[in-house]
Amino acid sequence: IALLSLMRSTRAPALRHAHAAWNEVVARDPWNRFAYHEVLHHLAPSAPGRGSLVEMTHFARLSAERAPYGSPLVLLPLAARVERVAHSRRSGTSEFVSAIIWREPGAAQEIDTALDRWFRADAPPRAQALADLNLLAFALTRARRTAEAAPVFRRIGRHMTRYPWNSVSDPVGTFLHWR
Repeated sequence: IALLSLMRSTRAPALRHAHAAWNEVVARDPWNRFAYHEVLHHLAPSAPGRGSLVEMTHFARLSAERAPYGSPLVLLPLAARVERVAHSRRSGTSEFVSAIIWREPGAAQEIDTALDRWFRADAPPRAQALADLNLLAFALTRARRTAEAAPVFRRIGRHMTRYPWNSVSDPVGTFLHWR
């Protein structure tokens, strides 16, 4: 996991090393949340020379489909949408156009899956639950599903995480508004 993180942070182009590191992680801990998020960011369009929307989205969807019930990995497609919005905004797309990403037909299904297979599951709490709750709340607010966002915000309390709220122009104000 440390190698995956280091490769992303240094923008190391050695793809074969990334595959070797990924294979080692999966062999030791096949559903490691942090490792999947590292690979997602490694595949993101913001990864110079490596990332693409198609690869990133495919990885997120396939990983979510394979994830066991109660796993936070079902939120990966939502994280991929956050990356898509960030990429479109870096490319000069307006916030209005970026918001359409959350209204695409697949977005509703991804949110429903996250709610049914993770949020409402009787899974044991995990160390990154707060980050995952913030991601789910963010997705629900972007999709204007406020009634479903309310119980998520109750679990979050006042504990806002930097990501994904930092993808909007006023992160704290946006979080407080929706909470």
